[in-house]
Amino acid sequence: MGTSEPDSRTHRLSPGRRNRRRAAVALTTGLLLGAGALAATGSSADTRLLHILDVAKVSPSKTTASAKPAATSSAANSSAEASAEASAEASAAKPKAAAKTVASPSAKPTAAATRVTAPPVTDLGQSQVLTAAQQPAQVGTLFSGGLSGTHHCTASVVDSPAGDVIVTAAHCLTTGATTKDVFVPGYRNGSAPYGVWQISHVVEASAWTHGGDVDDDVAFAVVEPLNGRSVESVVGSYTLDTDAVSTARVQLTGYPESTDEPLSCTGDANPFTATQLQIYCTAYTDGTSGSGWISDYDRTTGRGNLIGVIGGYETGGDTPDVSYSPLFGSNIRALYNQAVSLAG
Repeated sequence: MGTSEPDSRTHRLSPGRRNRRRAAVALTTGLLLGAGALAATGSSADTRLLHILDVAKVSPSKTTASAKPAATSSAANSSAEASAEASAEASAAKPKAAAKTVASPSAKPTAAATRVTAPPVTDLGQSQVLTAAQQPAQVGTLFSGGLSGTHHCTASVVDSPAGDVIVTAAHCLTTGATTKDVFVPGYRNGSAPYGVWQISHVVEASAWTHGGDVDDDVAFAVVEPLNGRSVESVVGSYTLDTDAVSTARVQLTGYPESTDEPLSCTGDANPFTATQLQIYCTAYTDGTSGSGWISDYDRTTGRGNLIGVIGGYETGGDTPDVSYSPLFGSNIRALYNQAVSLAG
């Protein structure tokens, strides 16, 4: 879904192919939700059903109507959730903002202490634009050349010994040492409340860089300290989980390229293949590549375990409402360890 690379998400597909896929998704959206419920059992029959759905999605269809699943309550009826749902309704009506040209703010962070905010839990699969008070500090955008450019992907801070490692999709960055790309956590409407962090190294699997293996469409990057502090000490982090979690309720937060405000969605991650995950969450368009999939999400603190990023199959998806991620296993842990060895 990011657009740093020309093959990213929907940009590299012809309009006809996108229309066919979107039309086919209309036929299968309801089935996807049913498959999500079945996938919780982890049975081989569920996996076969998902393969059937994939074949149906790829096949041409004459149906042009767009289908969306019925809204589903995503948590228990506690007073805390009632408040979160009220907030969700208030911001859901907010239209998508157009991209803006703004003056570059200072690279110095304006926030003095760690801020970990918690996006609200939404109705399953239904994304909403976040208010400034709702957006998480650990999530930010990737810019090429600084804030004067256009943000092209999403990245998240993951816990590390030196506190300087972020994760995104491999198709969003170029492996090796870099002085071009920067990470802006908490970015909103042209502002960098926690500073602009220079990326110094990018680690990707050779299977991706040499062969474009979708199962390795993951990148870890090391960011340089800013004003003597690590990025994790300023904004917090998520815990990296590489235990190959294939079925989980997750929270996704990402930045569409067409807006300067993040959106968030609660959805059910399920197996797409033996090595890829899929999720139904609306409106995840170009720019949301690299968005973290957060399981065991704590809506009080905003923390959780990062089990995937939008990427992989079709560089994250060829329709806005269905996204993919490589399964996070030992290969992803090895990449993380390489990034840690380059840190500090």
